[in-house]
Amino acid sequence: SGDPDLRENRDRRVTDMETPPPAVRVIRNDQPAGEQSDLKKGIGWVESNNNYAAQNPTSSATGKYQQMYPSLVNEPEMTYEGPNHLGQESSNLVSRDSLANNPALQELLMDRSVHEGIGGRSLIRHGRELTQEYKQQLGDKWNFREDEVAALSHFMGRDRTRQYFASIRDNTPFSIPGTNHTAEMYLKKYNEGINRD
Repeated sequence: SGDPDLRENRDRRVTDMETPPPAVRVIRNDQPAGEQSDLKKGIGWVESNNNYAAQNPTSSATGKYQQMYPSLVNEPEMTYEGPNHLGQESSNLVSRDSLANNPALQELLMDRSVHEGIGGRSLIRHGRELTQEYKQQLGDKWNFREDEVAALSHFMGRDRTRQYFASIRDNTPFSIPGTNHTAEMYLKKYNEGINRD
């Protein structure tokens, strides 16, 4: 479903590509093109300092955008035909190490996450819907662009992003489990990434 250019890129096998596929440009009336490209630029910087080979040692977060490996394994590009460990032809899953060494596949999967969604809504849709839900509730406390809301959804997930905004509205504590940044630190570095040349 969706844009024919996205479907065409989705059907391409990129496991052996050395250069990224052509950029998919989807412009929505309510989301300026600059904010969409900023989203990936900022996320790549805050998540890994733009390091495609990054692998989080305490989670399955992988690559430039630190996408969770298990959430990607059902995507069609994550399998390929070839010999298995017994030398027989079969369908094989792209390993986490192989994904970390495949910038083209990472870009394709992140484009899908941004525009179509992987296992749920797209990041752009998260940004739009959560902005609609919380902007009025927070009133003067609202100081977020839609792309920042989408970035927070990538970082914390939709539900935790909702909890974050509710904590601002209700003036209650909010914390993120583990050794992650705070939401404010994440957005600060995200915006630094957008402004990098």
